[in-house]
Amino acid sequence: MKKKKFGNYIAYAMGEIILVVIGILIAVSLNNWNESHKEKTKLLNIYNIIHDDLENDIKEIDKIQGFYDNVQPLFNNILKDSVKALDYVYNPQYTYIMIGFPEITFNKRGYSQLTAFNTDKFQDSLPTQIIEFYIERLREIKIDDDMRAEDIKENYSHFKKNYEWWSDIISMKPNKDFIEYALKDPDYKNRIATTYFLAYKIFLPELKTFKKQANGILEEIQKRTSEAE
Repeated sequence: MKKKKFGNYIAYAMGEIILVVIGILIAVSLNNWNESHKEKTKLLNIYNIIHDDLENDIKEIDKIQGFYDNVQPLFNNILKDSVKALDYVYNPQYTYIMIGFPEITFNKRGYSQLTAFNTDKFQDSLPTQIIEFYIERLREIKIDDDMRAEDIKENYSHFKKNYEWWSDIISMKPNKDFIEYALKDPDYKNRIATTYFLAYKIFLPELKTFKKQANGILEEIQKRTSEAE
C-alpha cells in the first residue's frame, strides 16, 4: 500500500516537473519570439529610413542632372568657338559657368543606424548589400566631387592673381577685358574643357550609377516591407 502511494507521489511529482519544464520552455520560446520580433521591427524601421534617405538623394541627383542639362549647350558653344561677345553681355551664365557648381550632400541617417545594428542574426543579404553600396558609391563620388571643387578653387586662385577684371566678375559686372580673354585666350577654353570633363565624364556618371543602384535597393526594401505586412 505504501509502495503504491509512494509510486503515485513520484508520478505526481514528475508530472509537476514536466509541466514546469514545459512552462519554462514556452516562456523562453515566447521571449525569444518577442525579442526576434522586436529586432525584425527595428530592422524594418531602419530600412524605411534608408528608403526615405535614398528617395531624397535621388531627388537631389535629378536636380543636379537638370542643372548640368541646362548649361551643357553653353559648354558646347564655348568649346565649338560659336560664342560671340554679346553672348557674354546678355547671358551671364557664360561668364560664371566654370566658377561655380551645384553641391550634393547625401542623407546617411539610415545607413548610420544600419552599421550600428547587429544584423548577423538575420538570414538576409540586404544589410550587407546596402552597407557595401554606401561605402563604395560615397567613396567614388567624394573623389570626383573633390576634383570638381579643386578645379573651381584653382580657377578662382588663377583669376584672382592674374587678372584685373576679376573684381568686376565677382561683383557681377560685365567687363570687356574678360570677354576678350574668354574669346581669344586658349587658357580659357582649356579651363572650360577641364570643367566640362570633370562634370560630364566623371561626376555625373558616378551619380547615375548611385541612382541606378539606389533604385535597386529601394525595390528590395519594398519587398521586405510587403513581406512583413
